[in-house]
Amino acid sequence: MSPTTASAARAPSAATTPTLEPERDVVVAGHHLKARCAGSGPSVVLVADYGRAMDDAWGTIPQTLAARSRVCVYDRLGIGRSDSVPDRQTFATLADDLDGVISGLGLSRPVVVVGPAMAAPIALTWVSRHESDARAVVLLDPVPPGYSGPSGALLRLLPPKDPGDPELSTLWADLDRYNTVATNKESLDPASWTAYERLPATSTPLYDLVDAQAQPWPAAVDAAAIDGVWRQYQRRVLALSSQAELRIVPEPDDWPTMIRSTLERALQS
Repeated sequence: MSPTTASAARAPSAATTPTLEPERDVVVAGHHLKARCAGSGPSVVLVADYGRAMDDAWGTIPQTLAARSRVCVYDRLGIGRSDSVPDRQTFATLADDLDGVISGLGLSRPVVVVGPAMAAPIALTWVSRHESDARAVVLLDPVPPGYSGPSGALLRLLPPKDPGDPELSTLWADLDRYNTVATNKESLDPASWTAYERLPATSTPLYDLVDAQAQPWPAAVDAAAIDGVWRQYQRRVLALSSQAELRIVPEPDDWPTMIRSTLERALQS
């Protein structure tokens, strides 16, 4: 179960939390991006995982966190009701769009940025470019530097393609589509993963929440080896801040409490 799914399943009802305001149109470099916000107080921006729209990525997490902060979500280009995706994007351009959304929504800085999985490189790239504007970054099972992309550890750990193994074939097909600009839903340039590995460390407080449960893989995959590398490479995430903390989430149902408590700490940074 993903952090956002687990949180949605256990979050308080909407009756006890602020409601999301009507959708807003934010223009960034001539492109229209849709966003929604809730609550008041210190600024928090939730950056959705790859290919996820704000309406289905977070469940009731924004409303829950809005009890103590001004929380905003948005759709990147090519996602939801935002403008179509350009021919090529990078983590740097996606970070620029994030900064434009922060400004366009009139959010006070510094900002806490929250990002799961493949949103982590966007959040960390933004922090590296706007350190003075970043109160903290909270990452949920982040994809670590050196793990994904055409030269990443994941591809080296997978068994060769096997047409006779449907599960493995589907996995390889998904990865091939993701690592090709023309078939990537967000037109992500595969070279972005190399740039991610070269991000400089900052002093921005960084909280890395990692699920204790291993991810399921096709039977032909050495799941233990991949999980071991994933966890080992979390050190690379922690190395991107001089104030980094790793927090292990014991069970899927623990995600809501862990996210809330971590955000409380982040807002005090």
